Amino acid sequence: MFHGKVKAVAFDADDTLWINEPFFARVKADVAEMMSGYVSPEKFTKVLEQTQSRNIAVFGYGVKCFVISMIETANAVTSGKIKGLEIEQIIELGRSMMTNPVEPIEGVEEVLRVLGGDYKLLMITKGDVAEQQRKISLSGMSSYFDHIEILSEKDEAAYRGILSKYSINHDEFLMVGNSVKSDILPVVGIGGCAVHIPFHTTWVHEVVCEDDLCGHKYVELGSACELLPLLSVS
Repeated sequence: MFHGKVKAVAFDADDTLWINEPFFARVKADVAEMMSGYVSPEKFTKVLEQTQSRNIAVFGYGVKCFVISMIETANAVTSGKIKGLEIEQIIELGRSMMTNPVEPIEGVEEVLRVLGGDYKLLMITKGDVAEQQRKISLSGMSSYFDHIEILSEKDEAAYRGILSKYSINHDEFLMVGNSVKSDILPVVGIGGCAVHIPFHTTWVHEVVCEDDLCGHKYVELGSACELLPLLSVS
């Protein structure tokens, strides 16, 4: 399907190459339970999502913004009555996230190994630079890639910049990722190709409505291994 057309293949990192979102979901649930004496877990989660959405523009993506948003939310839902010990517990949960192991998603390393012989490979991720660099280092996957880019945001301008930087034609570029919002729509929007590989849980800020998908063509697969036949590689 893409063979003979695509020259460069890029992969998202979090929840495409390795597991990420379940760590956030687990901590979010722990803090929501901690706050259950003040407000229901559902209410806490709703306020947290609103707070984090607002804070991303200031603090960016990643654990730091998440922790700041949890503390701000906890203070708001308790009307300022949150205890110092509870704040310490939230900070400690955030600190533990910074030492989580990096667990590759099954099959992705073999796909990278096979594709590396025929295609220019890129890793394109977004978030806090130090946080992402740590995961890249622990993953042991950096050697598969010709180029690695850590962005503050994944939009059409960012992708155009990367393709220009590495002299890649838009119609010869394929992006593979789990987020329709960040990995698929911006790439299709600039004339590139895209493959969506859904992860079993998706961050609410990466969810798009059905109307946003109208008119956008991309391929959806169940796993990275299914990508190889589309590129005529086995």
